[in-house]
Amino acid sequence: MARVSLRPAAPTSLASPSTSLVKKMLLDIGLRGGALALLVLLALDALLQLRNSRLGRITLVFDLCGIAFLIETAPQFRDSQAVWVLVLRLASNMAAGVFVLWSEEVFDDTARPPLIGWTAVGLMALLAVWAVVTDSSWAWLATHVCALMLVVIAIGRVLLGRADDLIEMRRRDRVVFAWGLGLAIAGCTLIGSTNLAMTPALPGVLGIALAAALFRLHRASPISTVAAAPPASGPAASTCEMTEPEAALYRRLLTVMEVERAYRDGSMTIASLAKRLDAPEYRVRLLINQRLGHGNFARFVNSYRLAEARAALADAGQARVPILTIALDAGFESIGPFNRAFKAVTGETPSTFRKRALAGPV
Repeated sequence: MARVSLRPAAPTSLASPSTSLVKKMLLDIGLRGGALALLVLLALDALLQLRNSRLGRITLVFDLCGIAFLIETAPQFRDSQAVWVLVLRLASNMAAGVFVLWSEEVFDDTARPPLIGWTAVGLMALLAVWAVVTDSSWAWLATHVCALMLVVIAIGRVLLGRADDLIEMRRRDRVVFAWGLGLAIAGCTLIGSTNLAMTPALPGVLGIALAAALFRLHRASPISTVAAAPPASGPAASTCEMTEPEAALYRRLLTVMEVERAYRDGSMTIASLAKRLDAPEYRVRLLINQRLGHGNFARFVNSYRLAEARAALADAGQARVPILTIALDAGFESIGPFNRAFKAVTGETPSTFRKRALAGPV
């Protein structure tokens, strides 16, 4: 005869799924709210302190894109078609383009207009409008793929530019930028192409990472000052203010650059110059940055190249020498970079400068 158990069956847990859901919701609200608060503070900081600069305005737009992402990816707004949610969705999906523009403004101080950044913003704006208006899966796929590609390009350009960067703090900020902002933006993009219900708190985590990296760049490096700093006109440091090792290195640097004309080597890098000076690379970097006032190695070398080119263009004896030949002799590897660098410094093209110089006193 089968035994009948009189022990009451364990009650079925009806609260567990509900409790788990509540915990997830609370976690999402906490992280998302914290990230929103940080980004709002950063946006106010950009608005109050940098409102008179182009970089400040771009920084503000970047902060607002992050805020839009955190709001429109909230579970309660995920399927909403309200106009204000669609506007936030549009801004959120333009973040990658603004990211590229912002990175060009902050880290590229070669006096070139940020054409890559503006192109990225325009491209993402078109894709975002297409995706939001049509709500097509192909449109969203194209938007997310393009955003990821732009983030990778921006990170690559920032890290590649580290070799020529002479400002030590900004060199470190490049790494923070790449791993902090870059991965956060990439994660935000991936969220848009996956099921948000699986990871409700992830947008908040990425938002905090985004805000933390932005805060690091806002405070540790005065980006407005870095981006707006005028290029040094040339090495005019006084050895009286230098230590003896610095003065000795400075004299060797002048000999290498002015007497030996090492700048004519189109492949010159900070590493090759340090090897030629028989000095540690960091000492050469500090000397050029802190004593000679250059923030970028390419601009330092180009100051010598452009000085030679200007002298040659103003020389009546070289009036028949092609401009390309003068550029190559000075150390430029092609005519394009020479024309851009020349116009950035003089405000006119080499041919215009030559005509004016040969017509009368410069």
